[in-house]
Amino acid sequence: MLFGSIEYFEREIMSFAKRKSLITLSPNQVMEIHSGIKYELMNDFICDVDLKKECINNLNLASEKLIYKYKTLL
Repeated sequence: MLFGSIEYFEREIMSFAKRKSLITLSPNQVMEIHSGIKYELMNDFICDVDLKKECINNLNLASEKLIYKYKTLL
């Protein structure tokens, strides 16, 4: 799994949820985690601007994918 890929960010979101002892994720919880990761990418991650844009795009796609997944489970 490559850093910055959609799958990478899905796993990061799920890992964060697990650390917070969340069993299932609501769309709001996914977006809270998304915001935290996005903040880190924007402010703490030093890299090329194009790579940063690609990472944020993939984070957005991963979040949308997880929101859809958990909405269908409700």
